Amino acid sequence: MPGHGHPGPKLERNSDVPFYVQLQSILKAKIRSGELGDGRVPPIRHLAREYGVSVNTALRAYEGLRQQGIVAGAAGRGTFITAAPQALRKENRSKLLEKTIEHALEEALALDFTIEEFTEATQKFVREKRRMMEKVRLAFIECNIEQLGYFTDHLELDPHIHRFPVLLEDLKRENPQAMAAVRESDIIVTSFYHLEEVQKRLGSLGRPIVGVNLEPEIGTIIRIAKLPRERTVGIVTTSERFRRIIRELLEELGLAFAEVLETSSESRESIRRLVERCDAVLVSPKRKHLVQEVAAPGREVIEFMFAPDRTSINNLKVALLELKNGRR
Repeated sequence: MPGHGHPGPKLERNSDVPFYVQLQSILKAKIRSGELGDGRVPPIRHLAREYGVSVNTALRAYEGLRQQGIVAGAAGRGTFITAAPQALRKENRSKLLEKTIEHALEEALALDFTIEEFTEATQKFVREKRRMMEKVRLAFIECNIEQLGYFTDHLELDPHIHRFPVLLEDLKRENPQAMAAVRESDIIVTSFYHLEEVQKRLGSLGRPIVGVNLEPEIGTIIRIAKLPRERTVGIVTTSERFRRIIRELLEELGLAFAEVLETSSESRESIRRLVERCDAVLVSPKRKHLVQEVAAPGREVIEFMFAPDRTSINNLKVALLELKNGRR
């Protein structure tokens, strides 16, 4: 691939192996060899052009690597390698965990602890961390109410953690309720888009502030990529900002349609008239049920949502574990 080393294996056009599976194998080989030394895999559109496949096929290849924890990043915004070549050669999370435990045990034995003492100390540590997690209060700050609600409800963390959504606009206005939620939190989370501003406004509180990378769900992108390009597609959201994000992502992925109609209107009738003119509609979560109600039978309604990538979730989990037990 240009800019990513010398030309490597080509797709076997007559093979029974799907192209997206072949692409995964090719990218894995490049990561193993260290050829992608800059830590970034080629953009989706670049990969599709290089191997003569559709954007949908390239997306499926990247989704497979993401599920395996090999890459992370937002579609269209850069995808990065998260597994070191050495770790990738093992490709077995259980084995990696065993190695981690083995290393810790060896260190304990070298300090003259017994295996029984190591086991007891480990169990005690885990129990204390679990109790601590039940007291943790997390504030998530985001500019979009839809994104905020979805993230708060779907964040893959310990279910006992108390979560408080805070709109960035309320933070700017120093809304008393929002400020109270932030001050009472143990850790503050926001997207990388707003990390600098949140750090500037709340850094003096002395709380850990963690930035997360939000990416569109690949399954959603694949559904959009499958839509015929000659169709009319609608975008219905509650905010212009969210519509702009969707538009930019479609442009970055080269997903162009015959016509794209948009609205952030609160009027049911306005939304109904727009939906009638569309073959498919991309909707934000808060508009999904309304659009489904006014859409004709068979008209495809695709919910468009962003979620934290795997690397961000793991980084947040580490930050939570590092909280001091005496914080609360």
